Amino acid sequence: MSHMMGQRWFDVVRSGTITLVGSIDYRIEFATQVRSLVLHEKPNVICVESPVSLRENILEGVRQLPYHSVIIYGNDSNQYSGFIIEGSDGIFEAIRSGVELGVPVWFLDPTLTHRRGPSDNLPDSFTIDLLGQKTCFESQLGLILKSGASLDNPLRWIFMAARLQEAARIHEKVLFVGRFRSIQLISELLEKSQATPLMKVANAKSVIAPLHPESLKKGFTEIPRITENYENWRRDGDTDFPADRHEQIVDLMKEAIDYYGRHTRQKLPEYVRSTWSKFLRKWLKAKKLIMPDLFHLVVSARAAMDEDLAYHVHEYLADYEWENDPNDPSTVQLDEDSLRYYGNTITLHKRLRSMFVGPNRRYRLNAINSRKWKDHLKQKWEDSDPDQVDICSYPPEDVEIEKWGEALAKHATNLMQVSQSLSEPFVSDFGAGIDVRETLRRFHENRIYVKVRDEGSLEFGSVVIIFDEDPEKENFPFEMNWLGEHSQESDMAFYSTAPGNDLVGPGISRMEHGGFVLSYPPLRMFDIWKDPTFNFVETRHERLLVAGIAYSEKPGIVYAAKKPPLPRWKKLAKSMGRRIVYIPLGSLNPIHVRKMRTFHLLRNKGVRNFASDYLKR
Repeated sequence: MSHMMGQRWFDVVRSGTITLVGSIDYRIEFATQVRSLVLHEKPNVICVESPVSLRENILEGVRQLPYHSVIIYGNDSNQYSGFIIEGSDGIFEAIRSGVELGVPVWFLDPTLTHRRGPSDNLPDSFTIDLLGQKTCFESQLGLILKSGASLDNPLRWIFMAARLQEAARIHEKVLFVGRFRSIQLISELLEKSQATPLMKVANAKSVIAPLHPESLKKGFTEIPRITENYENWRRDGDTDFPADRHEQIVDLMKEAIDYYGRHTRQKLPEYVRSTWSKFLRKWLKAKKLIMPDLFHLVVSARAAMDEDLAYHVHEYLADYEWENDPNDPSTVQLDEDSLRYYGNTITLHKRLRSMFVGPNRRYRLNAINSRKWKDHLKQKWEDSDPDQVDICSYPPEDVEIEKWGEALAKHATNLMQVSQSLSEPFVSDFGAGIDVRETLRRFHENRIYVKVRDEGSLEFGSVVIIFDEDPEKENFPFEMNWLGEHSQESDMAFYSTAPGNDLVGPGISRMEHGGFVLSYPPLRMFDIWKDPTFNFVETRHERLLVAGIAYSEKPGIVYAAKKPPLPRWKKLAKSMGRRIVYIPLGSLNPIHVRKMRTFHLLRNKGVRNFASDYLKR
C-alpha cells in the first residue's frame, strides 16, 4: 500500500502547550499537515512566521484563495519585492484555517524576510512527510538545519519566541507554523523564559493584486495541478488523506500523456513513456533530488521525445481550475527579476524563486495556456478585421518541412536503387562494380558478384505526405493552397485541423496536417481545392497525389502514407511519363513524423515579429 500524504501530522515538535510545525514554501505536504493538525487538535490561537507589517495584505490574499494573489512591497529606496499567496503553502494554510474557523491568528515576524525557495539545501518535502518532522529534526539532518538558521538575526528569533510564550500564557493550545529552518532554534529558545527585545517592526509600502495566470506557468510555486488536487481535497471535507507526491506525479505523467493523445490524435509510443521515466529518474539522482518539479517534468519530456510533447506536458501540468482573469489590468505578471503592474515594469531587488532560470533552462514557456486567456485569444481571432488578416506560415517551420521533403526524395532514390540493382557472378566484366552485399550473402559459394544494372537516380518534382486519410472530413476540415514566397520554397496544398481552435499566442494557431503535397519549382500551383480539373478524384488524399503528378516537372513523385497508392494512379502517372515511389509512413522516424505534422498558422505577417516568443526555441 502506498504512503498517503499527511498521515504523520502528529509527529511534530512540542514545547509545553506550544506545537511547532515547520513548512517549506509552496509544498502541499506541509499545507496538508497543518490543515490536519488544526482540525484534529483545535488550537486556541495560531501563530505564524509572517511579517507583521504585511498582515492586512496577507489576510486579504488568504481570503481570495484558491485564487492566487501576489503581494508587492518595497522600501524607502523604491526597491520592490514580491511573493505569491498560494494554498499549497503551509504558513498560508495556517492563516486560512484560522480565518475560516474563527481562531485568532498572530503574525510574529518583525522583519521583511525574503521567502526562501528549495535552493536553500532544505530536505525533500516527500522525505519529511514520509518520516515525520520531529524524526527529521532528531536525525543528523537537524544539526545541518540548525546551523543554517542560526546565521539569521538572533533578535528576530528571540522576538518570535517571546511572543509565543506570551500567547501560551493567554491561550491553552498554541500552534506555531514557521519556516522549516526556524523550528529547532525557536524550540530551544522556548526552554527558557524570553523577554521581548526592543525591535522596530519593519514597515513596507505594499499592495496586493491578482496573479496573472501566465505567471503561474513559470515554476514560481507548486505544480499547479498538484495545488488543484489539494484544493479539491480540502473542499471535499478533508476525509481521506490525498495521495503522496510520488503517486500524484506518476498519475500526472499518465494524464499528461493522455492529454497529448487527445489533442494530437496520436498514440505515444511505449518506448517514449519508458524513456521519460528513466531519464527523469537518472537526472534526479544526478542532482541529488528525490521528487521532480515542474521544470524537471517538462525538460525530461522534451528529452524523451520532442518540443511538442514538452509543450503539451507543460500545458497540462500548468493548468489550474481557479485562474484569475488575464484581461484584468490589475493582474501582476511575474518574471525572474521583474514584474509588470498596470503596464509598468518594476525591477525587483530580490530574485523570485523560479525553476526556469538561465539560458539553458529556457523552454517555450511564453505559450499562454490558461483557459480564460485562450478564450480571449480565440475571440480576438474570430473578431479580427478582415482587412488585417493575411494568413501566413511560420518561416522556421517552412525551412524544416522543405528539408524533410528533400530528405524523403533522397530516401526514395535509395529505395529505387536497391530495388532495381541486379547481380551476377563475376566472369570477365566488372559491370557496374562489385556488389559487396550479395558477395557476402553468398560467401559460401566462394565467388564474387558484380552489379549488372544500375539505372541511376530519379529526380523528384513532388512530395506527397498523407498522415490521415480522414474520408469524412471530421478531424481535418480545413483546406488551403499557398505558393512559395521565394525560389527556395515549394508550392504547397494541404488539409488540416481548423485554425483558431488551439491558440498558443496572439494571432498564433497551432494546427496539424492531415496530408499535404509539395511541388517544385514554386509559383505554379493553382488552388487544387477549387480547380475543377481535379473533380474526378473522390477523396482528398488522392486529390493531393493527382495534383503532385500533374504539377511535377520531374519524372518522380514521392508518396509517403500508411497505404500504397491505388493501381489506377500509378497508371495515370505512367501515362504522363511519371513514376510514383511509395514510402511506408511507418518506416519513417515516428518522432520526426510527429514533428512535421504539427505547424503554426499566423494571422498576418506582422505576427512573425514576435512569434518566436511563443513557439519552439
